[in-house]
Amino acid sequence: MNKKELLNFLLRARTKTYAGAGGSVSPALKGSKQLEYKEEDWLYRDVFYVGKGIFTGLEVVHFQGKPIWSMSYYGNFKKMTEEEIDKILRRALIENQKTARTWKLVEWQKDGYEYICQPDFGKSVDGFGGSETIFRNGKDVYSFFYAAGLIG
Repeated sequence: MNKKELLNFLLRARTKTYAGAGGSVSPALKGSKQLEYKEEDWLYRDVFYVGKGIFTGLEVVHFQGKPIWSMSYYGNFKKMTEEEIDKILRRALIENQKTARTWKLVEWQKDGYEYICQPDFGKSVDGFGGSETIFRNGKDVYSFFYAAGLIG
C-alpha cells in the first residue's frame, strides 16, 4: 500500500460521499448513517450518528479487504440547522478538498461565513488531528474535532 495513493483515494472518497452528497448505503448499525465509495482495491466507509445538533462518526479506508486507516470525529452544529451546516460545510470541503481535515491549515471565507481547519498534531497520513470551526458573521456556529492515522 502506497501512502500517497491512500491520501489521494481518501480525498476523492470524501468528495464523492459527504462533501458531494453521495455514497449513501443501507447502514450496518441501527440508527446510523453510512456512506461508501469504492475504487478497485480501495474501499472508504463513513459511519456516523446525528442527533440534537451533535454528530459523531468513524471513517475507515480498506485496502485489499483490510482496514488500514481510520479517523474518528465529533461535531456540534447546535447553532444552525442540519441543512444550513450541510450547505456551508460541503462548499468549504469541496473548495478545499486537498487540504481540509488533514494536517494542513485551511482558512476559507464566503457569504459571511468563515471556515478554519486547524491541525493540532501530525504532518502526514500516518497520524494527525485537529479541529474545524465555522463562524457566521464573526460568531462561532459549528465545531468539529478529528483524529486519524494508519491502523494497518
